[in-house]
Amino acid sequence: MAKFHKLRGTDSYMFFCPGCKNAHRVPVAGPKAWEWNGDIDKPTIYPSYRVVDVEFGCHLYIKNGMVEYLADCHHTFAGQTVPLPEFEV
Repeated sequence: MAKFHKLRGTDSYMFFCPGCKNAHRVPVAGPKAWEWNGDIDKPTIYPSYRVVDVEFGCHLYIKNGMVEYLADCHHTFAGQTVPLPEFEV
């Protein structure tokens, strides 16, 4: 299985965030797209990816298949780097 999963009929991919314990969507084409290296097993996206909710926040980089959580995350992985898990469909 791959770490990035293509959403059928879109220019977006999903990845599983171990910190949020949830999937996040990354558009890779269009006006709000992230730059992506095209690798579904060792993805790199740019710029950082940020999820902001009223009570929760997650901010990260994905580089070469690793998730680098920034210090402003609101979960236990803040400031850590962990492998991006495979995306189970």
